[in-house]
Amino acid sequence: MRIILLSNPTSRHGRHSGAADAAVAALEDAGHEVLVATSTGYEATRRRAVALLTDIGHRPDALVVVGGDGMIHLGLGVVARTGVPLGVVAVGTGNDIARHFGLPVGDVGASVSIVNHALAGTGRVLAVDAIHAARPDGTPVQACHQWSMATVGAGIEAAVNARANTLPWPSGESRYTVAALEEIVRLAPYGYRLTTDSGTWTGAALLVSAANTRYIGGGMDLAPQADPTDGLLEVVRLDPCGRLSVLALLRRVFAGTHVGRPGVHLERSRSLTIEPWPDDGAGGWLRDPPHPYADGERLAGLPLHLEVVPQAVGLLLPA
Repeated sequence: MRIILLSNPTSRHGRHSGAADAAVAALEDAGHEVLVATSTGYEATRRRAVALLTDIGHRPDALVVVGGDGMIHLGLGVVARTGVPLGVVAVGTGNDIARHFGLPVGDVGASVSIVNHALAGTGRVLAVDAIHAARPDGTPVQACHQWSMATVGAGIEAAVNARANTLPWPSGESRYTVAALEEIVRLAPYGYRLTTDSGTWTGAALLVSAANTRYIGGGMDLAPQADPTDGLLEVVRLDPCGRLSVLALLRRVFAGTHVGRPGVHLERSRSLTIEPWPDDGAGGWLRDPPHPYADGERLAGLPLHLEVVPQAVGLLLPA
């Protein structure tokens, strides 16, 4: 079969290049033709993949990404609604998407085996939903960040993601825990106007997320009931509270036992519009929301309209 392979040589200082080479070799050993779309950076790799997808003469049988959630984010943006399935070789930092779907992490051979079996019909291709982002008036955002697989965050979770991306230490999932503790030190609420299927809410919050899958931040079980095949987002909001309360909730989030706790709100909705609330007449005590992040990647700024698109992509999974 013909497979496009994506990796990002600039991610984590190129530490995924060896995994990408191993994945290419394993796929070729299995008899596939592999077209490598890796270029000099994230956006250049996306453009190269789009060009291969449209210029190779006939539709590829799959697109395989090597890396973490950010590379899945990139690959999804290339193949969403095209009918080309997506395979994952998870070797990233957080690997939250792989965790949700039970995919192996750090094992190129096992990952390629899943791709091979799914394409051969002895595994499975699961049609999963994705999150599409645009402006509230329908104006498109930049092409590389229109589609997300896991969670779009626009509160403290986004600030934690941004901080984690700058930390030289530690490596792996604990990077997000350190970033979370640093953000809790400077804790203060943000102002939002949120519109869901049930109406519009305006006020202060610490966390606002639209989840398609369960995990964020390297294993925090933010939305335990999230189902990427049900056509709905899990909209999670956290009321303002003190640092000690947030620390207690942080421990619960790792276990998924925060749902139902005071101040934790959860709503299922097909869409979510997130707008900054100017806090007129409230004394200026609310901060502007942080820049949104999804799948570990920095999205377009607010305001954003997020909508779940059912069966946007086929994901190659074990039987």
